Amino acid sequence: MKKKIALLIMVMAIGVTTFAQQVVVKKVDKEKKTTSIPQKIHNTFSKHKHYNGTKTKHVVKVEKVKKP
Repeated sequence: MKKKIALLIMVMAIGVTTFAQQVVVKKVDKEKKTTSIPQKIHNTFSKHKHYNGTKTKHVVKVEKVKKP
């Protein structure tokens, strides 16, 4: 009987701790335009296109879940 109660308490404790550590992960890609007008003209008429015109920043936000 004591073993069953101890096992039940242990299972409940594991369940509570795993629920308490849940996090929300948000992945966001932020893009910023970086080309100027001469660079855009160069890309139009050139075979070797040097400027793609965007800078990409990968942002990962991690937030813990709040209990109501």
